[in-house]
Amino acid sequence: MITTDCKIALRNILRDKVQSAISILGLGIGLGSIIVLMALIIHETSFDKSIPDYQNVYRVIWGPNCFTGYPLASEMKKDFPEVKGFFRINQANNIQVRNLKGESGNNQEFAFADSSIYRILGVNFIAGMPAKSLSEVAISEKTALKFFRNRSPVGEILRVKLNNDFIPLTVSGIYKDFPGNTTLYPDFIAETRLVEVLIGQYTSSLGEYGEAISTSLTWDMPIFYTYLVLEKNSDRQALVSKMQKYSELMSNEGAKKLRYDLQPVTDIYLKSEAYLAGFRAFRAGNANELKYYWAISFLILMISITNYIFLTRGAASGKLRELGTRKVLGASPKILRRQILVESNLITILSLIPASFVINSGISLINNSMNRTLTLDVFSNPLMWLLLISVVIFTGTLSGLSIGYSISRVPALVLVSGKTSDKFRSRRWDYSYLILHFTIYIILVASVITVSKQVKYSTTNIKGMDPKNVLISWLKSPGLKASFAAICSEMEKVPGVERTAGSSFIPFFSPYIPVTLANRGGEKVTFDGLIMGEGMTEVLGMKILDGSPFGKFNLATGEALFNESSAIKYNLKVGDIYLNAFHVKGIVKDFHSHSFRTLIQPMVIIQQNPAKMELLVIKTDGRNDAIVINKLREMYNQIAPDEIFAVRYLTDEIKDIYTPEKNQTKIMGAFSILATVLAIMGLLGIALLSVARKTKEIGLRKVNGATVFEVIYLLNKDFIKWVFVSLIISIPVSLYMMANWQNRFAYKTELSWWIFALAGISAILIAVFTVSWQSWRAATRNPVEALRYE
Repeated sequence: MITTDCKIALRNILRDKVQSAISILGLGIGLGSIIVLMALIIHETSFDKSIPDYQNVYRVIWGPNCFTGYPLASEMKKDFPEVKGFFRINQANNIQVRNLKGESGNNQEFAFADSSIYRILGVNFIAGMPAKSLSEVAISEKTALKFFRNRSPVGEILRVKLNNDFIPLTVSGIYKDFPGNTTLYPDFIAETRLVEVLIGQYTSSLGEYGEAISTSLTWDMPIFYTYLVLEKNSDRQALVSKMQKYSELMSNEGAKKLRYDLQPVTDIYLKSEAYLAGFRAFRAGNANELKYYWAISFLILMISITNYIFLTRGAASGKLRELGTRKVLGASPKILRRQILVESNLITILSLIPASFVINSGISLINNSMNRTLTLDVFSNPLMWLLLISVVIFTGTLSGLSIGYSISRVPALVLVSGKTSDKFRSRRWDYSYLILHFTIYIILVASVITVSKQVKYSTTNIKGMDPKNVLISWLKSPGLKASFAAICSEMEKVPGVERTAGSSFIPFFSPYIPVTLANRGGEKVTFDGLIMGEGMTEVLGMKILDGSPFGKFNLATGEALFNESSAIKYNLKVGDIYLNAFHVKGIVKDFHSHSFRTLIQPMVIIQQNPAKMELLVIKTDGRNDAIVINKLREMYNQIAPDEIFAVRYLTDEIKDIYTPEKNQTKIMGAFSILATVLAIMGLLGIALLSVARKTKEIGLRKVNGATVFEVIYLLNKDFIKWVFVSLIISIPVSLYMMANWQNRFAYKTELSWWIFALAGISAILIAVFTVSWQSWRAATRNPVEALRYE
C-alpha cells in the first residue's frame, strides 16, 4: 500500500515539475537554515565535553575573576584528598616566535602550564614529551607544520620573545592540536615558571611604577587559571567552603575578602561573561545568543511549513479530480490523507538536496563571520541526527496532515468537478499565515538594523576623545625604547603627521591597570589607571577642564590627571595632593576607555617615563597614512631589524570590541535574506490561491470594462492591509526584544521610529511586487477563458 502511495506521489511530483521544484527549494532553504543553526547550537554547547572525566573537572574562580595565585593548586592537592589532580595555565596571545631560519610569527598563543594539562584535557603527543625545564617548549601539530614544515622539530630551536630579548627554547615534543570545541587553545606550552620572564615584561611596561612589583609566583601574583580534577561524587560546595581559608594568605586586605568558587569546566564557554574583563585567553561564547538562534530556527521552520502548505494548496486544483475519482471508487478519507502525507514527506526528503548546499554555505558563513570552528563532524553527534530526523518528520507530517485534512473533508462530487468547498478555500488561515510571515520578517529586519545602529553608535560616538587617524605601534625592543625620542622627532617631519606621543596603556588598545590607594581612614580607593606620556592627551583629543596636561616627566612631583568622575566622587581640585600619593595636575573631561557595555569609572592617568614607553602613537591627517607607515617601518628596520613590525589604528581596536555584535548582525542579516525569499514564496502561494478564488470575478469585471490596474488593485489591497497588521504586531514585539538586547549596554542608541518604518516599507514593497506579478497575469488573461463554463 505504501509502495503504491509512493509511486503516485512520485508521479505527481514529476507531473507538476515547476510547483514541485518551488516547494522542494523552499523547504530546502528552510530545512538547511534550521540544520545549520542546530549544528551551531550543538557546537556551542559541546565545549570541553571531549575532556576525559569532564563531569569532575572544575576551574577555580576567585572574586570577580578567574585568575589565582601559583601556590593555590598544590596547596589544595596537599590539603584536600578529594582533589585528584590539577594544572595551572597562563596563556598570552601576543608573543613573537622565530625559528633559526628567521621565519617568524606574531601574536602566537603561548602558554605556560603544568605537564598534567595533557593528561587532564586528553591531549596526546605525536612525538617527544612535555617541556620539563625552563629551556624547553612543546608545540602543537599545526605549529610544527608552520615553522618546520615536513622536518621533525623535536630538538630544534625556537627563539621566543618573552621580555626585551628573544630567548632560545628547545622543542621537546609535538602534541595533537586542541579540538575546536575546547576553551583553551595554546600553540606552545612551556614550563610554568618560565612565565616569570613574561611578568618582567609587564612590570617594565609600568615604568617607574612597576619597579616594586615582584616577579615571583606568590599568592599575591594571581595570573593563572587553575583547573582541578575532583574525585567522583565529591561534595563541591563543601570543598568551596574549605577553600576560603586561602584568601587569608593574601597580603592585600581587600583580597582577603574575596571568595573562591568552582566553575564546572563545561560552563566555562557559555558562562564566563563576568570574567572576561581585561584579559581574554580562552574561547568564550554567549548563552543569550543561543536563545536567539533557537527562536530563529523555530520561526524559519514555521515559515517553511506554511510556505509549502500555501504552494501545495495553490496548485491543488489539478489534483482534485484525481482525488475525487479515488474517493468515488471507495477510497476513505484516511487513505486520501495517507497519500497526501506520503507525498508531503517525500517532498521533504527531496528538499534535503538543496538543504545540503545551504548547510555547506551556512557553515562557511558562521566560521568566517563568527570565528568558529564548526565542521561537518558535528553530524557525527547522535543528538544532531535525532534533531535532523525529528525536524524532517515533523515538517513532512505537519504539512501533509494540514493539506490532507482539508481536502479529505471535501465531498467526492465537489472534488470531481474540480471545485473546492468554502472550507478548503478559507481565507482566514491564509491571512493568518501571511501575518505570521511578515511579522517574523519585520522583526528580523528591525533587529538587524538596531544591532547595526548600536554598533555604529558605539564606534563613532566615543565621548571625551577622538580616536580617528591615530596609529599605534609597539616598542618591544630595548633599541626602540631608547630611540623613542629620536623616532618621534623624525616622524613629525613626515608629511601627514600632526603629532606624536608615547604611552604604555591607551584607552581601548591595552587593558587598564587597577590603582588602589588608602585614604586617611584606611579605606581603599580604587581607580581605573592608565599610564601615558607627555602629549598623549593632545594626540587623543582629550579636553582638559581644569589645570594643564602633562609637561616634562618628573618622577618626584608625582603628577597625575583625574577624570570628571574622580573629581566629583572624591572632591578633587587642581593642586591637591591626593592621599599623599598624587599631585592633581589637571581634570580631564570624562572619556570612554572601555566598551559601551560599562559606565565610565573614576580614572587616574599617571605619567610615563619617556625612556620606558611601550607604545608609539602617531596622529595623522588621514591623507598620507601609507607614507607615514612606510617611513615608520623603515626606521624600525634600521633600529631593530629582528622585530616584527606591526601598526594598528585605534579605531580598528574599538571596532574589534564589538565583534560579537557584528557577528550577530551578519548571522541575522543572512537569515533575514532567507526569510525574505521564503516570504516571497509564501506570498506566491497565497496569490495563487487568491487568483484561483477570484478567477470568475476577474472575468466578470473585465467584461464589464475593468482596467488591468483596477484588477491588480483589487488583488493587492487585501495583502497590503494584512502587511500593515503585521507591522502593528511586530513593533511592540521588536521593541521588547531590542530593549532587552540593549540591556547589555550602558550607553544605548535610540530605537528610532524610522527603523520600523523602513522594515514595514520593505515588507510592503515585497508584497506589492510579488502579488502584482501574479495579479498582472490574471488581469491580462482573456476573460472568456474564465467564463466559458458559466
